[in-house]
Amino acid sequence: MSRYYDLAEHLICHAQGITAASAAVELLCAHRAWLDKPAFAGRCVITGTHASGEPYAYIDWSDAVIALNAGHIHGSGSESNILRIAASLGDPCISIQLACALTNLDHANIGLVAAAIFRANGRSDGPGQYPPF
Repeated sequence: MSRYYDLAEHLICHAQGITAASAAVELLCAHRAWLDKPAFAGRCVITGTHASGEPYAYIDWSDAVIALNAGHIHGSGSESNILRIAASLGDPCISIQLACALTNLDHANIGLVAAAIFRANGRSDGPGQYPPF
């Protein structure tokens, strides 16, 4: 199994049961741009192993936004906006101007964001669904 799929699985497992956190991680995984970026994964994804031997991973959303704003991690305009939207779902202290973040997203990415919003509300029956990772 590739590092991308392992990391996505660990992130999703760690956020399981917390609807907004799960929605944030699933949005980032479904978007598929950030987890393969070494600068992002190396700086913003914290990994380790529980005492039980099970691996875990989580995203430091605050550091991700700080790194993005400072130019330490890079993405296209739509990639950056997906990261900002995910961060705002994953950390209640992070706010964004949603109208600005949506302006350059294509139809597929709008579908991912719509699915994330429904997931953050605890629903899985909304418009737009995540593709398999």
